[in-house]
Amino acid sequence: MAQRVQVQLVDDLDGQQLATETVSFSLDGKHREIDLSSENAATFRGLLQPYMAASRPAAPTNIAAKGGLDPDQHPAPEPDTADTDQDEETPADQDREPALTQAERRQIGADIRRWAHLHDLPINPLGRIPEKTRKAWQQHTQHGNRTLLDQLLTKAGIDPATTQAKEPNDNVVSITSGKPTAEEHLERRARTVGKLSDHQRNRLQKACSGDGTATATDPADRSSYQALVRRGCMTLTGEDTYLVTDVGRTWIRLNQPALSA
Repeated sequence: MAQRVQVQLVDDLDGQQLATETVSFSLDGKHREIDLSSENAATFRGLLQPYMAASRPAAPTNIAAKGGLDPDQHPAPEPDTADTDQDEETPADQDREPALTQAERRQIGADIRRWAHLHDLPINPLGRIPEKTRKAWQQHTQHGNRTLLDQLLTKAGIDPATTQAKEPNDNVVSITSGKPTAEEHLERRARTVGKLSDHQRNRLQKACSGDGTATATDPADRSSYQALVRRGCMTLTGEDTYLVTDVGRTWIRLNQPALSA
């Protein structure tokens, strides 16, 4: 059954009101952004106004080196669904790791929350996900490393041993070793990948049906393949060449009935 997940941004300051805009600012070389309601955004700008009035424009080199204080606003993104995909990338982004699209950010957020619930890790249903939780998700889903996850569970007063049996393929282990087999481990990691966008899924499936390699020929290709790298389904082997990982192949195998429907 198809599911649509709607995400609303919450004011990062009070955690209660809905955010209406994202305010970006730089100070001491650190660029930051915060989601605020219109009321809190106005208060923020009011506090900065005396300093802005007494300041002077910084030279471009000084802005890059020191980080001028330059609060500017970006409209908060309209509520979107997790199955929306934007495989777009400007030429300026092609020489560096592209920022996630809004659709990818929402999908990853939904994947992290689903993963956290699976392992009894407390997480807010709305708002920003703590960086340590995000890192724990990456380490566990991409490398099978539970270290940070277990630390967060322990800090929350939860015995990590009680959550291990709830992972995908709950109690299926190798009869001979008492440990999950390599195939079972891959299936666990593939299930934590979550849902891929249509563009990502089609490109991954095409690579799997061939020799397992893919080449990005345009920005849309590059955006999809790099998103698949972040999800652990592909690896970068050259400037614009990618290779399907065992996790990616397992994801295709597990989702084959749905892909054929």
